[in-house]
Amino acid sequence: MVFVAFRIGGYQRSKDKDDKESLKVSWQVEVFDFDNVPVVPPKKELLAANLEPQDKEWMPKLRHDFLLPELADTGTYKVVISLKDEIAGAAAKAELPFKVRGWAVEPSDRLVVRNFRFVRSERDGIGLKVPAYRAGDPVWGRFDMTGYKLGPGNQFDVAYGLEVVRDADNRTLYTEPEAARLQDKSFYRKRYAPGVLNLNPQADTAKGSYTIVLRVRDNLGGQTAESRHTFQIE
Repeated sequence: MVFVAFRIGGYQRSKDKDDKESLKVSWQVEVFDFDNVPVVPPKKELLAANLEPQDKEWMPKLRHDFLLPELADTGTYKVVISLKDEIAGAAAKAELPFKVRGWAVEPSDRLVVRNFRFVRSERDGIGLKVPAYRAGDPVWGRFDMTGYKLGPGNQFDVAYGLEVVRDADNRTLYTEPEAARLQDKSFYRKRYAPGVLNLNPQADTAKGSYTIVLRVRDNLGGQTAESRHTFQIE
């Protein structure tokens, strides 16, 4: 959650027939990423208030908060505050930069798999230095898919399947053409989509080297991609 607070000053006061003063200022808060792409819907409101004689130096304080997208990229973002004095017709604008640190996924102009890593359990995010498992232990993998095409409303539709090959004789031991399909749309683009896979080798699985052939499909862009990842059963 990001919190923004600011004060308004320098506005013009209006008087009614009874000499009572008031102010009327419209304000808007926008958020942009490092490519100047809107991150969240803009917030627009009108501040209208009656003023008392003791309010000569009053500077109203306004607050706004917003959630960053879960998969926001690393970079310098900015909050843009725009004001308009509806009485005087004057306008003002301020930009507030802030840093975002996200998960690093190298961009691509075509469908690819990035950051594949074998992990010990479903909750782990850091990859194993040596992808080795005991027979009977679950094998987990995490990866990111990027380079897929976006449709209206930043819609995307990707799917992935896998094949497990025993390296000793190049024999296919397991295949799942569509292990998962991810579909979504959002205000802000999702430049990449995380994926996860799980295998459950039998306790009598032979020791040796095995390869996961990961096949990814972009259903909107008509693209496919394949990557291979080797692990050991010890």
